[in-house]
Amino acid sequence: MVMSTPSETTSDFANARPYERLGAAPIRTGSFARLAFLRAIVWSLIGLIYAPLFTGLLELMTGLGMGPYAYMLAAGLAGGAGAVLYGARELALISTGIGAAAGVAVLILLSDQAGLANVVLVASVLAAAVGLTVSFPRRCSRHVPGKLMAGLMSGIFGGAVLAIVGPLHPAPFSTFAVLAFLVSVNGILYVGSVEWWIAVSRRMKLESRPCYIIESVIMAILAGIAAGSVWMVAAPLLGTDAGVSQLASITMHYEIQNAVLGGLLGGALGGFLLEIFRFSWVHEL
Repeated sequence: MVMSTPSETTSDFANARPYERLGAAPIRTGSFARLAFLRAIVWSLIGLIYAPLFTGLLELMTGLGMGPYAYMLAAGLAGGAGAVLYGARELALISTGIGAAAGVAVLILLSDQAGLANVVLVASVLAAAVGLTVSFPRRCSRHVPGKLMAGLMSGIFGGAVLAIVGPLHPAPFSTFAVLAFLVSVNGILYVGSVEWWIAVSRRMKLESRPCYIIESVIMAILAGIAAGSVWMVAAPLLGTDAGVSQLASITMHYEIQNAVLGGLLGGALGGFLLEIFRFSWVHEL
């Protein structure tokens, strides 16, 4: 007996329904509430990652005399790093693991001589070497140039707002308020603009580069961030590098609690608003 295989003329294909993205179909009230809650949790976790990174970068930029541009640079870099971390998926886990391990190893082996720049450089070179020599699935780094640009520009916009409004305010903004504002605004702008930035990156032929080069650059960036984060946390305990980076690390320790709370609240608010206004989940990009 010969089994027939489905063809385009059979009822199987006639009855097939096209794939629908999240948010394309009508959702019942119960399902909507669950999705809004889930999205708030997801973005609050992103805010949890964004908050210490932005705080450390802001203290470094301020210590280097960037003035009002410190908000723009710190928010842009944190937004870009968060977008790469969220967009690169499996590759992000591997590279952050390499960066964290390299950061701890350098701190243990070099101790007092382990400055921030040394830790970041070692982790970035190691991760880039792994990216160039080990083959990873292409899916894990697809569209990352566009996602990086979306994160950078969203962060720069939020930082520019703070840089303009800050001097007009009678008192400095609290760390909690700054992070709540930046995480929510950055998240909404990123989701709303990422598809456009991906299209721009395609027109610029940024995605036509060999995959292993894109992977190595992504891994170097994320590993450097992870190693730098390890140094920022451990430096005050080790008494290393008594310069600007050491002062920034100590200041970050005082501000980290309010920063994390602000990042959690801003992420949850941003995620809830994204679901309320039915923005795409962009997870399939």
